[in-house]
Amino acid sequence: MANVNETIEMPESAPDNHHFVLKPLTIALLLSVSAPTLAEPVTSVADFFQPDGMTATAENYPTLETSRQLLIAQGRAAVNEIAHNRKLTPTDDQPVVRMNRDTYYGLAVVDVSAGASITIPPVPEGKYVSVQPVTMDHRIQPMSYGSGTFELATHYGSHMYLVIRLDNTLSEAEANAIQDGMVINAASAQPFSAEPVNQESFDAVELSLRQKLPDLVATYGPDLGNGMFTAPTDDSRGLYNFDKYTVGAAIGWGGAQLADNLYETSPNFPAEGCYVGTFEDPDNGAFWSFTVYDENGFMFDDVAHMSSDIATANEDGTYTVSMGCGADAPNNLPIVNDTGIFNFVVRHYIPSERVKFDGYRLMPQMQKVD
Repeated sequence: MANVNETIEMPESAPDNHHFVLKPLTIALLLSVSAPTLAEPVTSVADFFQPDGMTATAENYPTLETSRQLLIAQGRAAVNEIAHNRKLTPTDDQPVVRMNRDTYYGLAVVDVSAGASITIPPVPEGKYVSVQPVTMDHRIQPMSYGSGTFELATHYGSHMYLVIRLDNTLSEAEANAIQDGMVINAASAQPFSAEPVNQESFDAVELSLRQKLPDLVATYGPDLGNGMFTAPTDDSRGLYNFDKYTVGAAIGWGGAQLADNLYETSPNFPAEGCYVGTFEDPDNGAFWSFTVYDENGFMFDDVAHMSSDIATANEDGTYTVSMGCGADAPNNLPIVNDTGIFNFVVRHYIPSERVKFDGYRLMPQMQKVD
């Protein structure tokens, strides 16, 4: 290609043997017309979807959805600041599918490009607190637990999303005091920006990924969560599975590594009748929980979860969890909602060896009884 500062003359074979001379300005104009136009990066989720934005694919969906979540969080709190939920997740404010009421949440966008850390103040003995970093390509780093200062670094990009979870058995006053003592220190504070995305393609890919879940459940059964949320920088990378990785971003963005949380995801059920399950305590390092969702993956009732922290045990030490069986049923969760469908997720926080390696699961115990 000729240098744009040169004059180009066409050969004698041109019509009428005339010389066609393209001046530098003309060439520059032609190049600007033919070159692809890239959309300007945006820093607000309101500008994320644009008709001429990037086309979403299964391959890039986890990164695009992470960008969207980073922008949502950035709208709640400035970069390097924490947006704390002062109450357990309200049903009218669920920015991510399949949130829960197991913990008080804190969410943050951190600029790690020049180094960063988070400090967690002291918490009462036996109370749960964790920090989970999510990279810009939705690779999930292991959680840090308890009080202390934890360094933040990424293999990809300039920013990270932090999910901070705090024990739900703390009173709101206790939880808020601990939250107020959490501090992020970072040497750079540039806002996160992302290239806009075409919403039609994004929605289509997201739907197609969610529709893969039943096949994955059928294929992997109790091992569905193994390899869904991993990092390329630690031992979890050996569990990585592309299909689980992409579907996981669509059905449970921000899920944790197997070492930290193990998830059991149910299929959809009609939101009618009564479901009951009785099981032995899995003896997890932290606790277990059931959370009920509508067809779209959102909680629809403030009584949305049951956990080993709040459930009443049977006399023999087992637990019974009921769904849709009425207020008098043991540890009951409502299932009726506007979508006419419900599903649930069982979470094992710091799962026991029996859960991680012996295949012990709670979801299969739930059976419809009427």
